[in-house]
Amino acid sequence: MDQAAAIEAYLRDVHNFVYTLDAKTPPGRDPIDYFLFTSKRGYCEFFATAMGDMLRSLGIPSRLVNGFGPGNYEASIQSNVVRGEDAHTWPEVYFPKYGWVPFEPTADDLNQYSTIARGQTGTNPCLRDEACDPSSITAGIPGVVATPKGGRPEATDPNAGGPGGGISVASISGAAVTRIVAFLVVLFLLFLVAASRYLRPRTVMSVWKRMLVLASLAGAERRPGETPLELGRRLELTFPEAAESVGALAGGFVVAAYAPPEIASTARSSVMEAWVALRPLLLRRVFGRLRPSRI
Repeated sequence: MDQAAAIEAYLRDVHNFVYTLDAKTPPGRDPIDYFLFTSKRGYCEFFATAMGDMLRSLGIPSRLVNGFGPGNYEASIQSNVVRGEDAHTWPEVYFPKYGWVPFEPTADDLNQYSTIARGQTGTNPCLRDEACDPSSITAGIPGVVATPKGGRPEATDPNAGGPGGGISVASISGAAVTRIVAFLVVLFLLFLVAASRYLRPRTVMSVWKRMLVLASLAGAERRPGETPLELGRRLELTFPEAAESVGALAGGFVVAAYAPPEIASTARSSVMEAWVALRPLLLRRVFGRLRPSRI
């Protein structure tokens, strides 16, 4: 973290580098090399790429992110308007215990691009969840138990005598039956509590993960390379009776995951409302698939 913060501060210092859209590289020169050591003038892509290259030279994983700033507030429509001129590029740095953390190295004497405070990932509902990688949606699901290693135990003949024989029903006492029934009741109650908590997530990312699991169990598994909005449009066709809820959930997730924190936080209420409406339909579809078909 210290090395990344030091590189960010070095690039942001307006005494070292100047932000300008008029950045030209002479023919035959590497753009980033020319930016770092000669011109020291460039726009966001130069700053972000330079920081990424410097981090990777130190063995620190990094990636570039292309997106948009918050835009400008328009009183006439009471909303922010995002235009092409709000396009922006910034690096993200991977830390094993925290995941991908955004940095803002673009030098800016007009304070157009503010620094990103460390340790405040909780402002983005997407990043409140411990695992922000949508590909790991089955990790940590209550009730999922790993299959034990080892071979299948050999079956014994219940009618055989001696140590290998089975246990007769008559040998089970009433007290043992009571304990078994009580254990099963407690186990069932624990399952209900776990299922209730699992189906009532508190973050946007948790809602998205639950939706992916239930949609997959209902026969609409996410396809490789499918974006959230593409998946949302396909689920609207698969579950037409819940098209509005699916669209609201997918759109809200995209805002929560990729918009600036001050905008991302506004998506939580709409996502939660969409999930409450969509959840029973998905559960009905899942149980419908589990129900044995008549021959």
